[in-house]
Amino acid sequence: MQRYSSRLGMRWVEVLTQIGYELSRRLATGKLQLISDKGDILNLSDAELHQKWLSHEWEIDVASLTSTKDAIYITVPRDLGTYPENQQQEAKRRKHYLDRINPEANPYQPQQWRPLIEEAAKEIEDRYPPAPSTVQAWWRRYRNTKSITCLIPHNKPTTGPRAKRRYQIFEEVVATVYLTLQKLPKLKVVEEIFRRIEGVNNSLPEEERIKRPAQATIYRWLDNLHQDLVDKSREGAEAARIKYRAALGNVKIGSVLERIEIDHTPLDLIVIDSLTQLPLGRPWLTMAIDQNSRMVVGFYVSFNAPSSHGVLQCLRRSILPKDEWLARFPDIKGSWPAHGIPELIAVDNGTDLHSDALESACLEMGIQMLFCGSKTPQHKGAIERFFRTMNMGLIHRLPGTVFSSVDARGDYPAEDKAVIDMKSLVHLLTKWVVEVYNVTTHRGIGARPIDKWIQSADRRIIELPVYPQQLEVITGIPAKRTLFHYGIELDGLQYNSDLLQVLRRRTGENLPIQLKYYEDTVAHIHVFDPVTKEYFKVPAKLMEYAQDLPRDIHRLVKEQARKRFGDHVLSQQLLQAKAEIEELIQAALKAKKMGHRKTGAKVAMHDSEAVLQGGDPLADARKPVKTAKLKPPDDLPSGLDDELPDFGNAEAA
Repeated sequence: MQRYSSRLGMRWVEVLTQIGYELSRRLATGKLQLISDKGDILNLSDAELHQKWLSHEWEIDVASLTSTKDAIYITVPRDLGTYPENQQQEAKRRKHYLDRINPEANPYQPQQWRPLIEEAAKEIEDRYPPAPSTVQAWWRRYRNTKSITCLIPHNKPTTGPRAKRRYQIFEEVVATVYLTLQKLPKLKVVEEIFRRIEGVNNSLPEEERIKRPAQATIYRWLDNLHQDLVDKSREGAEAARIKYRAALGNVKIGSVLERIEIDHTPLDLIVIDSLTQLPLGRPWLTMAIDQNSRMVVGFYVSFNAPSSHGVLQCLRRSILPKDEWLARFPDIKGSWPAHGIPELIAVDNGTDLHSDALESACLEMGIQMLFCGSKTPQHKGAIERFFRTMNMGLIHRLPGTVFSSVDARGDYPAEDKAVIDMKSLVHLLTKWVVEVYNVTTHRGIGARPIDKWIQSADRRIIELPVYPQQLEVITGIPAKRTLFHYGIELDGLQYNSDLLQVLRRRTGENLPIQLKYYEDTVAHIHVFDPVTKEYFKVPAKLMEYAQDLPRDIHRLVKEQARKRFGDHVLSQQLLQAKAEIEELIQAALKAKKMGHRKTGAKVAMHDSEAVLQGGDPLADARKPVKTAKLKPPDDLPSGLDDELPDFGNAEAA
């Protein structure tokens, strides 16, 4: 037996004219909109469409029957409990009469049925017993299916042509006035309906005029609209999709490190400068969590916007054991066993994460990347839920919090109350993760994250890089350059070493090579040796300039030097430009506006990595600036400044 369900693209064919009608969409009024082969639009209710099909006026185009993926609805019989109470009681009453008469054993004979009906009426104290012919009509409806729902009264009050015309006007007004992005109020619909009915009545005689519906009736019609379709028209398709998204399943994960979810969020906390005590602004937190155990495996805090660099730093800290991390905070009591190379990481689908550095690093370590859809937080439900837990359990309890919204913040002076610097923030986050979150029973898994991690880790192999320092190379940014006698030039800096020149002497020519560079320093790069298949470190030639210099500051210095001295910049000019940029950073850190101070901290690479490595970029930025003085040009070589011979008047000679 072939079955069908109403879905987009479904076709019916009118038997007499052989004109096809294709189902286009469901309207907010609940009706189905069909478009004929001639382009005519026809709006039918479900009952009207079924009536055309049952009466064989229309036939289903069998060729349009496919899967039910795009089904608008699939018919399922309703049970007795879905009907109003009065109709349920009426169905039970009719069933009582049929049970007493038993038409199967006692065929229809009015003279014999009438006393049986009277006896049945006395049992239930029915003052108005039905006639035998009425009971026979009930039996004809009931005998085929033996379902009590067939005894439900289905007689509905008829609707006159004027009432139908009135609702048609309502449908037209809803489509043109209410279902728009202007989001006009319901009162505008009422006013427009009244205006149109008045315009129609002006051309009709008194007895044919349409009665204007009450305002409450129009409001009831509006409330009966399909709200998801209303929101799609008034709020937009994307807003409706987010509002009506459904969690129909969950990710099946068998053990730890099968899926690590990484996401960014601006912390609801203002961080201050540890020296000046001035607020710097809200930093960004990049957090990684294991989906199976809900264990936090690593995080990275920075003032820079979300990027592949933040994901790589967070991933590196997630892979490495946490012993060295916890050793920086001796007061933290507890273990943090999360470590190992994951099988898959789930990240956002932003353009900043589609970078060669991130994809190359994951490819090198054998990690699959899953880019979740835009505006689909449910695809990373574990990390999204964690952010709320962290805010409620830690961040919103700290001085200087900005809370989750302006309304929640109220008159709380977050800038004046801020006392947490970057080092304290990393300390507090680590302490809360280790001593609170990881050892608290998680409702989603029914166990503590640390217990679930240990239990699962005992049943699988935890893999780590053979060489820990290799992680720095893997998380570097890949590039290709040509090797010359002066080394390699990258971002206006030259890198060279004896080992690097060995590569050039092997081939006797300028060699194209692969390398890795880093955002947090320009002091060195790693060059790939095509013979030994290994990376080796190559320092910058101008180490006085490049030492402890982030690449972002170097780019600013290079741009400043280009403006001051032109495209060809000498090393001393580069040092002078660096001094000028450092003075600007110092001024930014002391500026009155918090946005300027945040920019200064961002440029100085003030992040959690600096805290874990024992450094303080802001303190380094405040050190006295060494101004590089430009030296005068060297004296001309001997012989070039001799006096020229006097070629005077030849005749005088």
